[in-house]
Amino acid sequence: MATVSAKQQASRQWRALWRIHFYAGMFAMPFILLMALTGLVILYTQPLQGVTQGDLRTVDEGAAWQSFDQQAATAAERYPDGTVISMTVPRNGTASTIFGLDDGTAKGREVFVDPYTSEVLGDIKTGGGIVGLANRFHGYLNNDAVTVPLPAVSSLWNGEGLIQDYVLGDLVLEILGVWTLVLVATGVYLWWPRRSRSGGTARNGRRLLSLRWSKGGRARWRDVHGVAGLGAVVFLVVTLVSGMGWSTYWSANFTSLANKITPNESMDAPASTLRTRGDLDRLGNQIPWNTGDRPIPASYATGTDGSLPAPVSLDTLVRIGTDEGMKPGYAVYFPTNEPDEAGNMVYGSFTLSNSWPRKTGEAHDLFVDQFSGERLDELTGGGLGAVSYSMDVLVSTHMGTQLGIVSRIGMTLLCVLSIWSVSSALVMFVKRRRPGTLGAPRRPRDVRLAPRLALIALGLGIVYPQWGVTALLVLALDRFVIRRVRPLRQAFGQA
Repeated sequence: MATVSAKQQASRQWRALWRIHFYAGMFAMPFILLMALTGLVILYTQPLQGVTQGDLRTVDEGAAWQSFDQQAATAAERYPDGTVISMTVPRNGTASTIFGLDDGTAKGREVFVDPYTSEVLGDIKTGGGIVGLANRFHGYLNNDAVTVPLPAVSSLWNGEGLIQDYVLGDLVLEILGVWTLVLVATGVYLWWPRRSRSGGTARNGRRLLSLRWSKGGRARWRDVHGVAGLGAVVFLVVTLVSGMGWSTYWSANFTSLANKITPNESMDAPASTLRTRGDLDRLGNQIPWNTGDRPIPASYATGTDGSLPAPVSLDTLVRIGTDEGMKPGYAVYFPTNEPDEAGNMVYGSFTLSNSWPRKTGEAHDLFVDQFSGERLDELTGGGLGAVSYSMDVLVSTHMGTQLGIVSRIGMTLLCVLSIWSVSSALVMFVKRRRPGTLGAPRRPRDVRLAPRLALIALGLGIVYPQWGVTALLVLALDRFVIRRVRPLRQAFGQA
């Protein structure tokens, strides 16, 4: 048997990784383009909404805001078949008030009201418009209706059912996201200058960050492709890993494990205490009773016959929100009054919550007694344990909010560089493709990855088992199908 020199083995391994890079690219490039294009839309949500929905979201600044209760009543009157269930306070003097409307549909609607005149400006379906469409494609390929049953890894430690349903579109994006990590890792390996045996310069005379512009052809395209990819690699890895925080499969299992290691604090809105006549609210005013003399949204009205105390006004809640340091543009979710299992009425509480865009440390949910306005409880930092909090910091960086303008610029550059990397890769593919083939790098015979690379692949398959299954399928297809069918063998460079 002929012996294989270290140089030959290194060459075979390099070509094998090149082939893995090619396969990963086939999976990853459509994903990268989709994520980059929709990501740019999401990054600039507010400017885009200002352009496409400016007549709803922007108002002329006036002297003073009208009563928020009156604004809610106007919205309820305009949409009698729906129920007002939330309010987003204007974040500045030129923003409209937004009321969430339960209209019987899954998403509901958003109603926009001029805070200076109480005029209803119009409504949109929640999550509608170009930004909503971008979010749906970015999250689950715009289809969350189709689910697939899969074994849940988290059942090993949380005692829940082994088989659970997961959104198919989201699962596809998860798998493609991990293939993109493989693409990045192999791309960095292939791009890194290989040293000569003398230990001096790279064998091909190329430095890590250099453009052989004068050479033209494939060399030029390879360099502009590689430098762009290398420039984006840190933000890309952070974005891919943090993006899993929204995923249907990995996120659910990771969150369960993170909650086991450093428990998260979860909290339902606590119940309000029913008051008696003469009691004072948080601001020292006597709690009014429901005599029908002021508008009370139907979502939390407790009767108008004078037998029950009235909830605090929305204007009082806005004052409380200011006193509590809520971030401008926070949301107010109205309480729900429902009977318990014994048939006794349980009166819910208002929830004041800082809305996006925000940093992880700005997450704040404040629970307020609906009758007295007293603070019942609060969650800061989302109530997250250390592990989940760290992931949420990455998620906020991903969203371009955690580091302010720095992360916004970084994520914008990432999207642009990602689009450029895919475009230059397609040009390289066309230039190098041999006639009669798909352009895949030739498959070396009897390739065995170095132990450290095999361990990395094994670790990736353990952390992301859904990717591990697809990787095994690709390896099986490459070895047992493509290699044995002559037309496929020729097309995939195994002839």
